[in-house]
Amino acid sequence: MCNQLKTELIDEFRIDASQSVAIRELLAASFPEASFTASRIYAKQVPGRRFLATKDGRLVGHVALEHRVIGTTDGPVKIFGIIDVCVATSHRGQGIASQLLGAVETLAGDFAVDFLMLFADDARLYERNGFVPISNRLRWMKVHEHETIGIGDEPVEEAMIKSVSDRSWPSGVVDLLGYLF
Repeated sequence: MCNQLKTELIDEFRIDASQSVAIRELLAASFPEASFTASRIYAKQVPGRRFLATKDGRLVGHVALEHRVIGTTDGPVKIFGIIDVCVATSHRGQGIASQLLGAVETLAGDFAVDFLMLFADDARLYERNGFVPISNRLRWMKVHEHETIGIGDEPVEEAMIKSVSDRSWPSGVVDLLGYLF
């Protein structure tokens, strides 16, 4: 059936010009307050990969992924940082965002990732998909317009995780060893 949702994992360096335009347009429609969408398809740093959801050849959903090892009081932890989950307005309420999150979780299971991590202004979708808030103090590199402007070191209210392994989330400081995705 041609109107089925197709989900594709794509390396960032393989995104072609037409995909880049479609991603930028979807991000701009989903995050109208974000100025970065006027010229690029990432806010602070280029992610490693993206899941793109298409229907009838049109981009209708997106999630970017950052694969990273982070430092914790219990030692290194492998995570997928989830960035810019968005669905075209015309396709919202059809479970596309949850399907994308499920695809990320499946990929994480295939590659021994311990946790999925994200930062959510509105936690409802993520709570429905098994994410929980964390209260750890986080440490990260502050990035603004392609420049490192400092180090953040405080709890971040929007931080959420989902375990995709048998590890327990550590207490104490969590060093993201990079930017806040």
